[in-house]
Amino acid sequence: MVTTTVTTTFHNPSRERRREWQRATHLYRDTKQFCIDGWETGEFGMSVTTASIDNDLYSAIQNQAIREAKSDYKNDGIVEYHASQPFAINNQNWEIDRTENGSVVVGFPCISGWWYTPIDVYDDIADDVARLVAGEADKSRLQVYRRDDDWFCTFTVEYDAETGEETAIGVDIGHNHLLAADAETGESMLVSGREAKYVRRKYRSLRESLQQAGALRARNRVGNKEQRRIRDLNHNASRRLIDWAEQFENPVLKIEDLEGVRDGSDWRGVHSWHFHQLQEFIVYKAEQAGIRVEEVDPFETSQRCSVCGAEGSRDGDHFSCPECDRGRHADLNAAENIRQREGEPCTA
Repeated sequence: MVTTTVTTTFHNPSRERRREWQRATHLYRDTKQFCIDGWETGEFGMSVTTASIDNDLYSAIQNQAIREAKSDYKNDGIVEYHASQPFAINNQNWEIDRTENGSVVVGFPCISGWWYTPIDVYDDIADDVARLVAGEADKSRLQVYRRDDDWFCTFTVEYDAETGEETAIGVDIGHNHLLAADAETGESMLVSGREAKYVRRKYRSLRESLQQAGALRARNRVGNKEQRRIRDLNHNASRRLIDWAEQFENPVLKIEDLEGVRDGSDWRGVHSWHFHQLQEFIVYKAEQAGIRVEEVDPFETSQRCSVCGAEGSRDGDHFSCPECDRGRHADLNAAENIRQREGEPCTA
């Protein structure tokens, strides 16, 4: 399966359309903020529906805003959306077609009705767009947003393709190192977690001081800053991984199923660590790059020798095996174990 992301501009949309789209970005932001605020205050449950949303957006767009807000709240807690937000429509509620004169148009609902607007089809997206128009590929949700004076849309295209021999890459996610990756070619990479740990210590100390002083609003602002810093670090780490993986022939990323990762851990910071956020960024960016991702069983990937399978010992960052005398960086040993396991397809 090949998944690619198409991003392009709308071709000369009318002023009326641009105004409506701009209003939609503000209403989308307000809808997401309404949900976040309501969940935080307990005004309504997590199963909020469009019946609770009082604005002019089509219900399909309102539903997508609720889903995005729920995901943000689950990952980051309290969120304040200061800027307008790209509005989105799920894959069943937008269309792409080719007109008689050869133009490719994208149609979707907004506020006053459906808009069908031509898009610019550049050479690097022409094949993917042609597959989609011909019904030979599936599409994802559509996002619409503004950059400077231009309006853009983005979506993913997914289709089956013949692939050659694949290169398996195991990825271990942790706290000493945000991630460790091992490719079957023998190459590896490490991304340090030192800065992330510093950020967590710094803001934990600030929150405790503000809590003692009774400055609750300031404490919440500190929490938001911390989340943004960690989010940026996770974005950068996942981007480095994808850029590194793209050098290999048909790379396949294998990551651990992190469900239950907090259970039984002797590291006290595990409950506040954004393991899942980093994993989601990896999956999302891999899909954009057309790289397949698989989830594997995480059982004892850190305890077992990646060569003989015996239980070894860890001293700091060093793993040693008493059976075969193998020694390696502990996180890379775990990544190698992950690489060797059979996985199941993983989607964002």
